[in-house]
Amino acid sequence: MSKRVIYLLVCCFSLPVLVLLLSAWMNLDGHRVDLDNVLSGMSATHLLGCDALGRDVLARLAEGLRLSLFVGVVVVSLGACFGITLGMLSAWYGGWVDICLMRMADVLLSFPGILLAIALAAMLGSGVDNLILALVVVGWVGFARLSRVQVLSLKHASFVEAARVNGMPLPYIMIRHLLPNIAAPLLVEASFGLAAVMISEAGLSFLGIGVQPPNASLGTMIKEGTSLMLVQPSLVVFPGLMLFLIVMAVNLLGDALRDHLDVKHT
Repeated sequence: MSKRVIYLLVCCFSLPVLVLLLSAWMNLDGHRVDLDNVLSGMSATHLLGCDALGRDVLARLAEGLRLSLFVGVVVVSLGACFGITLGMLSAWYGGWVDICLMRMADVLLSFPGILLAIALAAMLGSGVDNLILALVVVGWVGFARLSRVQVLSLKHASFVEAARVNGMPLPYIMIRHLLPNIAAPLLVEASFGLAAVMISEAGLSFLGIGVQPPNASLGTMIKEGTSLMLVQPSLVVFPGLMLFLIVMAVNLLGDALRDHLDVKHT
């Protein structure tokens, strides 16, 4: 990892981390309405000012960041578990199992991911749980295809054949022998998937089919601030900047992991 990448990574992570630490240290409440401070500017009490309801912008930014990271980690974790399992089974058994699973993946890939997520979220209804479910349905495919390719290249390796001859059960072979050898590209896939999920969550919340008020999300904060851009542009600039920095940081981390692990695109 070059010094330039490390410098950019630290710069991108530092501001979101600072927001989280300041909000926790000052014990701010992002849901407390204070009509005396409606659209107030920066002050010692409200470091980033207040929104149209007098709620502290710093506290809501911290809540939005926590929510984005939570949704991203949960979606990537569930998508990875589901996708890796299906991909490994598809490669191991082949035949009709492989055909059925991969054709299902091809059907999902034939739709633009964000549009499919919008359709699923609209069908399931608003809320964090339904948002996570919709993003998991879209996000498992990349893990499945990547793990399938990797297992196909390893299923006839000597150490796998030895485990099979010794009568080891399939779950043991997959967890003990196959998964550690394909973990590097999957880890890189997860890092880029995390950034994509956070963008999708913000986009769906901006459209009104994700996180609902009064809960704070970077997407909902940008949506609420668009009508006040000429009066208080910081209501859009701050959440937009936080989203940019956290996604940029995760993407830089993914690039660094790919370079460090020397993972080739498949």
